[in-house]
Amino acid sequence: MFKRNGPAFTPGQLLAAAVAAGLAALIAFAVAPTPPRLGTATTGDRALAEAVREAAGSDGYRALSVALVENGVIRTAGVGDTGGPVPRPVDASTPFEIGSVPKAFTGMILADMAARDSLDPRSPVPGLKDSITYEELTSHRSGLPRLPGGLGMLARGIAANYSHGNPYGGQDVSDVREAAGSAGLSGRGEVSYSNLGVAVLGNALAERAGLPYPELLKRRVLEPLGMRATTTSTPVTGRAHGYTGAGHEADPWVGTGYLPAGIGVWSTSADLARLADAMLKGGAPGADAATPRFTQDRTRRIGYGWFTTKTEKGQVTWHNGGTGGFSAYVGLDRDSRRGVVVLGNTDKGVDHVGLRLLGHDAPEPSPSAQALIAIAITLFLPLGAALTAWEPATRREPTRNRPRLDRLGVVNTTTTAVLLLWAAWLIGAWGTLPSALFVLATAATAAGTALTLTRWRDLPTARQPGRRLPSLFGLLVNIAIGTALLLAT
Repeated sequence: MFKRNGPAFTPGQLLAAAVAAGLAALIAFAVAPTPPRLGTATTGDRALAEAVREAAGSDGYRALSVALVENGVIRTAGVGDTGGPVPRPVDASTPFEIGSVPKAFTGMILADMAARDSLDPRSPVPGLKDSITYEELTSHRSGLPRLPGGLGMLARGIAANYSHGNPYGGQDVSDVREAAGSAGLSGRGEVSYSNLGVAVLGNALAERAGLPYPELLKRRVLEPLGMRATTTSTPVTGRAHGYTGAGHEADPWVGTGYLPAGIGVWSTSADLARLADAMLKGGAPGADAATPRFTQDRTRRIGYGWFTTKTEKGQVTWHNGGTGGFSAYVGLDRDSRRGVVVLGNTDKGVDHVGLRLLGHDAPEPSPSAQALIAIAITLFLPLGAALTAWEPATRREPTRNRPRLDRLGVVNTTTTAVLLLWAAWLIGAWGTLPSALFVLATAATAAGTALTLTRWRDLPTARQPGRRLPSLFGLLVNIAIGTALLLAT
């Protein structure tokens, strides 16, 4: 029988631990993160919907809205639902956040202004240091970083990861220009993806045209193509709601300064199909933006915002997008005169779905370094909670580094274990790891906590007077962390 401090656990203590573990497991099972899965709801073209399900699988997606363009004929389909308070089946008219896809729009505006307004893309952008050109910005060759540096942007990014919120909040045009002015340049002339660079470009084009960027986009791209459902504000009704891989709802991303890079732009698969059709026919404003001009690597080149990738079956011109709860892909196979639009309301990428629908081979994307770190954190947090809860329950005679138990110490370890579980629930990679891990860790944590609490009446408040202040400080830290997690939730 397992022992602590010499004597074995009594039957009463073991019963308390078993009851606590059982109750905790039931509660954890009820609230455990539920990764999204495609539901049975289907709209539009049935054959296309079946092809979408086959290409995507069901794990990691809540809904997909798709348009396929073949020789000028557009077919659309929707699978899954919008989520939100009143879920509805998605269709070709359901608005989705489209992330970075509008970077291609901004490139088209540049190409259109070059063709019609005598703007030289190779000329320096007024007010930017080191004579950075329009062309360098749209092709991600300016040397500007992906995002601004500094503690402010870092703090917003970290907070958004925990709260599934908006990392671009409050960033207006002046903030973008200031960030570009203070940023260091690295690798200029090489293709290195930069949200900041394209945001600077779009705002500079808007300033040159004497219009706000949303109006410039509307006049140059959206109105000529009849894209009436594409908007730079969050739709009030009927929209899809975004979700993380663990099933947590994510806030829309909004930041007026980053609109040209795609932050805060919504569209539908039907609207983006109009764009794809016009690009295939060569009749879209600034269609020359898709012409490859610069080499990124042996399989990929870039034009003005549009990427072109060589596959085993030809070439695909494309742009994708991703936010905290959405993913998007627009792809064009000019040789076969086919185009595809795939919009999803989870953060799982849809590029491979689009490529498969175009008839190109596309393996499932490999986990990124960030995803692997998230998996490691997810494994650590619940395991840490269980170990934290069991340590005082199994503590033997006090030593120099492990003093005798007291009530303040028990409160600290218990709150720490709860916070670790809470953090695991909130930020864990539960789209990859099974939720059963969370349930088991919660049960183990409850069992260890129950065994410790059975000794509560025998423990002093603080056996060593010198430990009261550190214990109280630790408790206050836990309370502060708990408050932050509550606000994030």
